[in-house]
Amino acid sequence: MVLINKTLRFMAGILAAIGLGVVLLTGYALGTNWSGWSTLFSVMGLIETVSLNQPPAEKMLEGAAMGIVASLEDPYSRYLEKSQWEELQLQLSAEFGGIGVYLIETEEGKLTIVSPIKGTPAERAGLKNGDIVTQINAVSTYGMTQDDAVHLMRGDPGTQVDIVVYRPEESREIEFKIIREIINVPSAEDKIVNRQPLLGYIRLNQFHARSAQEIAASLNNMETQQVKGLILDLRDNGGGDFDASVMIADLFLNASEVVSIKDARGQETIHQAYDGAIAIPMVVLVNKNSASASEILAGALQDNQRAVLVGEKTFGKGLVQTVYPLADGGALKLTTQKYYTPNGTDINEIGINPDIVVQNADTGDHDLQLERAIEYLKQKTS
Repeated sequence: MVLINKTLRFMAGILAAIGLGVVLLTGYALGTNWSGWSTLFSVMGLIETVSLNQPPAEKMLEGAAMGIVASLEDPYSRYLEKSQWEELQLQLSAEFGGIGVYLIETEEGKLTIVSPIKGTPAERAGLKNGDIVTQINAVSTYGMTQDDAVHLMRGDPGTQVDIVVYRPEESREIEFKIIREIINVPSAEDKIVNRQPLLGYIRLNQFHARSAQEIAASLNNMETQQVKGLILDLRDNGGGDFDASVMIADLFLNASEVVSIKDARGQETIHQAYDGAIAIPMVVLVNKNSASASEILAGALQDNQRAVLVGEKTFGKGLVQTVYPLADGGALKLTTQKYYTPNGTDINEIGINPDIVVQNADTGDHDLQLERAIEYLKQKTS
């Protein structure tokens, strides 16, 4: 998932879009890049006058906007059509009609299920972690983005979606016909993983509008039970809302830096935590799919020596996207900032190295990373 800064509201987006348009038209059309604009107008004019295909002018302008964003060669910047923007808002609000799965796009471009949500149609149908989605409603996912795939899976409750997955451990494709439901996506779940000493476990699946509130509720539950140590599981968490990552870090840190961000002009903003954090020993589980907001939280806890990281090196996405709503109902998702951990480390395309490296086997029932975390906390609380 992407890391989104939601502090810029609708009017900021509109004003920015208008301002950008004015700058482009006056700076480029009247400046040194007139030949480029002339080419664009010529293409549109030739299509309008001699092409057998006659797309509406708004579709051509939309295509031009997509092309401009694509020229950035930034995989995280995108022009979002109206339906895609609405889908992103649903993801951040964490309530929608769908089947209940988390998807990631691997480096090879494969759309992979990382964890069906408990109690959802996807889990009941038998979709599994690691399944590679190859078709959605008879449409191949080859070259399809994560956002587009998620949009196809979403829909009105009671409607059916047909999904074909390739299951690597069985070396075969499997077809599923799943009826959509309203999915209320909890981002956190907690449990006790050891009795002597009493150790708590919280899994955070993503960062959305209610995540900090859910983590706070889980922590209250842990404190009520008087746990002696805590494991926070950020494995396969691809990120989400930037503000949520900062608020969650504040639950664990006292008066310390969480993250700093710098924009294109080099202007720096530092986000701080305040007093009042839970103080028990803590381990954070991470893996290669822990990205973006997960890395902000993990990096803050590691650099402030608040928690030990156990697992594998993280994904390495140290960029923040801001979404600017546009007049046509779509939006521009643009990389606007880079973030740094409290020690000033740039982790983009590098990742965060855990303090204790543990590899889980691709197959098998044993969670070696969780077992190592429990072992560490036993030693710290004995």
